[in-house]
Amino acid sequence: MSNRKVIYGTLLALLTVVLILAGIVVSLRKNVLKVTFLDVGQGDSILISQGLNQVLLDGGKDGKALLEKLGKYIPFWDRNIEMIIASHPDQDHIGGLIDVLKSYRVNSVLETNAQSESATYKELEEKIIAKNAQKIEAKKGVTIKFPDGTTADVLYPVGSMPEAIDNAGNDHSVVMKLVSGENSFLFTGDLPTTSENEIIAKNVDIKADILKVAHHGSKYATSNEFLDAVKPAEAIISVGKNNSYGHPNQEVLQRFLQHKIKIFRTDELGDIIYECADRESKCQIL
Repeated sequence: MSNRKVIYGTLLALLTVVLILAGIVVSLRKNVLKVTFLDVGQGDSILISQGLNQVLLDGGKDGKALLEKLGKYIPFWDRNIEMIIASHPDQDHIGGLIDVLKSYRVNSVLETNAQSESATYKELEEKIIAKNAQKIEAKKGVTIKFPDGTTADVLYPVGSMPEAIDNAGNDHSVVMKLVSGENSFLFTGDLPTTSENEIIAKNVDIKADILKVAHHGSKYATSNEFLDAVKPAEAIISVGKNNSYGHPNQEVLQRFLQHKIKIFRTDELGDIIYECADRESKCQIL
């Protein structure tokens, strides 16, 4: 009887290994681009993945909650994240990144020179150094390339920033445009209207199909002029339920209606996942 138990146990272990290997093979072959707007409450976090390549843009403020989300979308055997991006040093955008650096091997970190006096920012920077992740300054001209030719271009800030404590971090939020074939996404951090106007004045190409709404739908962002320049068909608002800020602002929501833009909100839908089956097809919400 004991021999049978050993044999059955061995067979079960072998079957488990085979299933895991099969899962890895399927993941390696499946090269579908996914853009997942994670529901992290009142904050931002976006996972851009293709096969076993991941870029994490912002991390919300709660590391434990973020790791639970990443566990759903990153295979458990993949402990490497190719790049994390900090749009600006506010806690609701960078807080969760500290635990990501503790739990995953991170190749590189993309951020501006904007600094903060907060303990969260200081701990994040210490962890980046301790983990020996390559630091890349976020400014116009920097491009991230994915295996199938998809690109993510930094559009703003337009130039290098001075390395100094910055109490107006929102003003210098990283703006990125992800382009995959005929599909395009614009990510705007907490960019305010004043910076939107600067981008428009410089004739930066911000036209995109899908807009990540700045500053959780704050009234200080997403002007009519900005929407006219982006011309999105759909907009994602990352926002917490019953938040104390009153986000998203009703005037901003009205602007979307006037521009006939479909609105999707994390406080209503949870995680919002776009799958881009191929570069010729329109990305679809799962």
